[in-house]
This record gives sequence, structure tokens and C-alpha cells, in this order.
Amino acid sequence: MKISLAPLQGYTDWVFRQAYEKCIGGVDEFYTPFLVLQNSGEIRTSHKREVEPFLERNNRLVPQFLSGSVEEFQFFETYLSDLGYEKMNWNLGCPFPMVTGKKKGSGLLPYPEKIKDILERGYSGKIDLSIKMRLGLEDKSEILSVLDVMKNFNIDEIIVHPRIGKQMYKGSADRDYFQQIQEGFNKVIGFNGDIETLDDFENLNAQLPNLNHVMIGRGVLKDYWLPAKIKGIEIPSADIRKKVLRKMYDEIFSTYTSFLSGDTQILQKMKPFWEYFSSHFENERKVYKGIKKSGGLKKYHEAVSFAFQQNVKE
Repeated sequence: MKISLAPLQGYTDWVFRQAYEKCIGGVDEFYTPFLVLQNSGEIRTSHKREVEPFLERNNRLVPQFLSGSVEEFQFFETYLSDLGYEKMNWNLGCPFPMVTGKKKGSGLLPYPEKIKDILERGYSGKIDLSIKMRLGLEDKSEILSVLDVMKNFNIDEIIVHPRIGKQMYKGSADRDYFQQIQEGFNKVIGFNGDIETLDDFENLNAQLPNLNHVMIGRGVLKDYWLPAKIKGIEIPSADIRKKVLRKMYDEIFSTYTSFLSGDTQILQKMKPFWEYFSSHFENERKVYKGIKKSGGLKKYHEAVSFAFQQNVKE
């Protein structure tokens, strides 16, 4: 079973990925939050940091990008292959209206002919291609026409989050419909969505015994040892886990402060991190509330000290 870390904007950036791999590990493949080409034809500096320089030379990092045109697709394939990457991932799943309204992310799924055109004229095969997608934008049957297009291209893997774009993250991932797709499609299909505990994974695996790739996002952020639990690896004691959490936190804080300046910039990065990090501690709500209310680095450090005085959840 391959376990990959889903890309979550604002959370699973290069700072987090490197600290997680160094301190904990257990994830087989990492995906970057999606890269976007701006109107100027340039990539934001913050997005370049995700892929430049090519640090993770073990090819376990897969850059993800948004594209709604042949030209954008060509740009990213050339850009990423020139950097040395061997894989890239096309995001056809993002559900946010500001993306879907531009016919990108899941907003492209109702237009299989446009997807076909982008693949035919935009993809040269310089670099392996995988695709992350939803069932559709407004109707889950939209995926059928899209998969019918994709079966004719050399696509390495398709990862499906079985919700429609209009759902955002409401309701449940439709495992039954995913199963129908998996049984009727001859390419490798990975599963993403609603895997937050070991029980979630075991129930999924019981229903889909032929599954060989799960992509997990929030589940890993809430429990850093979830990949190890899925793989049957022995989990360290609570005391050791607390030391590891402290080491990982220090690594992340130190890296951010190496290129950010001032209380505001640093706290804008660190506070969202605690939205999930706090779930590793008892008194989780009190821990996160203290972080959230802290008005400067002095108060923030006090809140962090309080957090690490708490026991780590079993």
C-alpha cells in the first residue's frame, strides 16, 4: 500500500514536508500544493520555493499544478522536467469557486473535450503524468466521460477524491461510486478522502481490497503516526512522541524564521500550523485557543510552552 500526503494549501508546504520526513516519516510520496501560473506568465516566489531547487532527489516529491489551457500545461511540463523532476500531477479536483470559475481544478471536469485537447496538444511525455480529480463539478457521472478520454493517454495514475466540486468537503466521500469506477477502468486509481483514523483505513481497505494507493491529508496532520499505524509499524511511547513533536515543531519554527521577518509574518505561518498540530495533545481546544489568541511572539511562545506541558494523546 502506497501512502501519499495530500497537498493542502497553507499546511503541507516544503517546510512541513522536510520536517515531517526528517522527524517522523512513513509517507511514501509527497505532493506539493498546486502551482499556478500568474497573468504575468511567472510563478510566485512562494510557489517556486515548493520545487526549487530540486531538493528531494529520491523522486518522492510530485509537483502539482493547475492548468486550464494547452499553453499552461506546456509551461509546467517544461519547467518541472528542466528542474529534474520525473513526475508531475495535474489538479482537476480543486473545488473552490475562484478556481472552478476559470475552468480549472474540478471546474474543467464538465468539459472532457477540452481536457482531451490539452492532453493531445499540451503533453509531450517528457515527464510522467498523474491526475488528481473529483467525480465531477456538479454531477458525479461527469467523471465517466473524462475517464473515457484519459484511457487513450499515457497517464501514470489517477487519484480520485469521490466527491463533486460543488460539495466542497461536505457529506461523505462516495466509496461505492469509487468502487464502480475502479472495477471498470484499466488504469491505476488511488483513493483520497475521509481517511482520518486507522479504523477509516481498515473499513476502506475491506471494501476496496484491490486498492494500492491512498492519499491522506488531514488525517496525517491530525495524527502524524497514522501512516505508520496503517503499515503496522510499532508506535513510540507517548513520552517519546512528545519529544519528536517538539523536535519537529522546533525544526518548522526555525526554518520559517530563517526567511520570514517580524511577528506578523511569523505568526501568520505558525498559527495555522497549530490548527492540526494541537490535536496531538490533551486539552486540544485549550491549547489551540491559547495559540490563536496570542498577539505577539512573546505571548505565542508562552502558549507553545503551555502546549508542551500537556500530555500527548494515546
